[in-house]
Amino acid sequence: MIAVPTLIGEVSIRLFVRHGDQQKALDFYENVFGAKVVGYPYLHNGELIAAELRMGASVIMIVGANPKRDADASLGGPRSVHAIGATPVMLDIHVDDVDRVMHHAVAEGGSLRNEVETLDSGDRAGVLTDPFGHLWVVKSQRKHLAA
Repeated sequence: MIAVPTLIGEVSIRLFVRHGDQQKALDFYENVFGAKVVGYPYLHNGELIAAELRMGASVIMIVGANPKRDADASLGGPRSVHAIGATPVMLDIHVDDVDRVMHHAVAEGGSLRNEVETLDSGDRAGVLTDPFGHLWVVKSQRKHLAA
């Protein structure tokens, strides 16, 4: 029998952005999704290279991609979405008002990939491409009415 490891901490996701876009990404996620910087930002020679954000119960790290790796795929990843030209990942985020959040995200530089719609479950969802190329499925749960 194979021993299954026990998860002892939270899972953190790293979103790579073009080198130099780290602060813009932090500002976007704070303004649109209410993310909060946790801990200390990672600096190199006084320049911001990465920072951890708490978004609800999740931790997301925003990291500036190494410009050499972005320019030369043979060096291996990770690379920014802009260097690759697409992303194979969709991030789901649950918010209190999907229509308001999507409208605000577009005003802040994001773009709609899929308009907000009501799903068969009654939940509402839309897909946003943020200014850094990452795809977000933005959802609001239906309001449960008291019987």
